[in-house]
Amino acid sequence: MARSWRPVALVLGGALLAGAGTAGATPELVTPSVEATFDGGPLEVGGRDPGVVHLTFDDGPDQMFTPLLLDLLDDYGAKASFFPLGRNLESRWGGDEIQDLLSRGHAVGNHSLDHRRMSQMHPWAVAADLDTASTLIESLAGFRPSCFRAPYGDHDGLVDAVAASLGMVHAGWTADPQEWRDPWVPVVMAYLIGERHDGSVILLHDRKWLALHIAAEVLESFTADGWRFAALPACRSDSERRDRIATRGPGDVPVGLVERVWSSGGALHLTGWAFDADMAGGGLEILAATATGPVVAGVTSSGHDFNVVVDPEDAVGPICIWARNAGRERYDTSLGCHLPELDTAERR
Repeated sequence: MARSWRPVALVLGGALLAGAGTAGATPELVTPSVEATFDGGPLEVGGRDPGVVHLTFDDGPDQMFTPLLLDLLDDYGAKASFFPLGRNLESRWGGDEIQDLLSRGHAVGNHSLDHRRMSQMHPWAVAADLDTASTLIESLAGFRPSCFRAPYGDHDGLVDAVAASLGMVHAGWTADPQEWRDPWVPVVMAYLIGERHDGSVILLHDRKWLALHIAAEVLESFTADGWRFAALPACRSDSERRDRIATRGPGDVPVGLVERVWSSGGALHLTGWAFDADMAGGGLEILAATATGPVVAGVTSSGHDFNVVVDPEDAVGPICIWARNAGRERYDTSLGCHLPELDTAERR
């Protein structure tokens, strides 16, 4: 992929100007909504919703592990944030795979192109690396990421300023079990439970078998204790809906997103949007898995919105829904499996 040096030059120039002034002054950065301290640095951790934990996965995607992980997350109605390496994304996944991840309700961020220590790189190289990785994600997802995670968590004020000029804030972590060292899973679980709090961020890697085992244990244990799993708010793009719809053409599979799940009047409601270019005027069928089999639970409006209502007695575990492909024979699009939002009184 050819690098766009003129935009990179403008980006880096803006980042350097943001830090201009007195010698040694810290560049002006995008202010994170929540900060925590890890290895001496301020990190964006994405909010402190009561009872919510954030699972994050670095260094993917992997052709085998990542799809297995997506299915595991669906089993618990869990949402996560993924930070793929540009070099892996370019060679291993295409647009359909990234859109599948997003349609299931997960988020994606920038983890650089080549996994180098950014604080040791020349600022021009940092800008080129992050910009190229963001451009690659945009070519597949339709939008540029709004968050990044520096390899090794190695970032400083200048790295953050360059990323901010590219529209990104840093997404850190509060718990790192270092599963690449092959630790004993019970020891990992004791550590993660000890580090657990509202808004905690767990770092794992979707390129290791052990990460699947740890994720399975975390999902089972934390869910049993009343915790929920959400994607990092900082990694949600405001223009995701518009930009993802723009990637679709005739014959492409649908895309969509469940934006809210709640209980009301004894029924479970799921609202969101879905789009198929082969049914661009709306009317796309949204199906739900029930105890008696799949049912058409709703259709999209002319604006591509939907409101699906499911009887709780028909639901078995998380509510799984999908959009029926209206075009040529390919496959339907999973819109993920979901749990109702917790009421304030139910939150931890």
